[in-house]
Amino acid sequence: MTFHLVTGAAGFLGQYLVRGLRARGDRVRALDLHRPDETDPRVEWIVADIRDAEAVRRACAGVDVVHHLAALIPQRRASAETMQAVNVGGTKNVLEGARAAGVRRIVFLSSVEVFGVPAVVPCPEDGPLAPLGEYGRNKIAAEALCREAVAQGLEVVILRPPTIVGPGLEEPFLVGLMAAIRDGKPVTLLGDGRNRFQFVHAEDVVSACLLTADHPAAVGETFNIGSADVPPIREMVEAVIAQVGSASRIQPIPVWLARLAVALLHPFGKAPLEPEHLAIAIADYVFDIGKARRMLGWEPRWGNVEAVLDTYRAGFAATVSPT
Repeated sequence: MTFHLVTGAAGFLGQYLVRGLRARGDRVRALDLHRPDETDPRVEWIVADIRDAEAVRRACAGVDVVHHLAALIPQRRASAETMQAVNVGGTKNVLEGARAAGVRRIVFLSSVEVFGVPAVVPCPEDGPLAPLGEYGRNKIAAEALCREAVAQGLEVVILRPPTIVGPGLEEPFLVGLMAAIRDGKPVTLLGDGRNRFQFVHAEDVVSACLLTADHPAAVGETFNIGSADVPPIREMVEAVIAQVGSASRIQPIPVWLARLAVALLHPFGKAPLEPEHLAIAIADYVFDIGKARRMLGWEPRWGNVEAVLDTYRAGFAATVSPT
């Protein structure tokens, strides 16, 4: 039985991963700032801050694999210093704690936000790194720490997913979109909706974590992880509206107006999107997953439309408006 530590285990993806590991029969230790209200009694919980190096070191003791998911995302609107302490300093703590404890492998969850608006679409792992915000810059710095650790003999794998969806999603922009579809209200799209935006289902990220925790070819590698079927945004939203039987209609918003709204509302914490996410939302945002397919045999189960539909049906379908 393999012993896994999951950092950020109380978060959206963390809970999926803990369940996936337990379903496979593995032993699991979970670390986060708080413990969920409902937990599997077979999971060992440690309530601690990823910035606490000593707590992280203790959490790594006896563990075979660490899945480092803990991160502070832009929507939390934390200071740059706090984000760096969590996202970069926390990764440093995990790497050092894992090395001291003799951990066999670390799976680090990075993000496609390291690319900013991708210069090449679909963007490969070696595409230009041009982050738009603090979070993307933090992930680049954390990835650099991971590569240094690999050079020193530690087995580390880096995964870069786009926006993760699935039942239980709390991302404000997507939750708002789904609520509009549920209520039969207009669904606003930025621009004409001809650009594509790749998602990935949480279950597919979990399958990538489980695979890279053991695959011999994964050591020292970086992999994009995303859905394989990515239609234009307008086509995707129209498909969801049609399949759930909503009366919603798409209402395009001029890009210039969206930029103005974000600029005016962001200083007050009222903007529906972070500035970097607005730039991404109007771009062609698709990442090449061919490397994971070739080297690992990994294949996403969920396409973009199917992943969004699964998210919708889990949290919104029971109250769809008939008009």
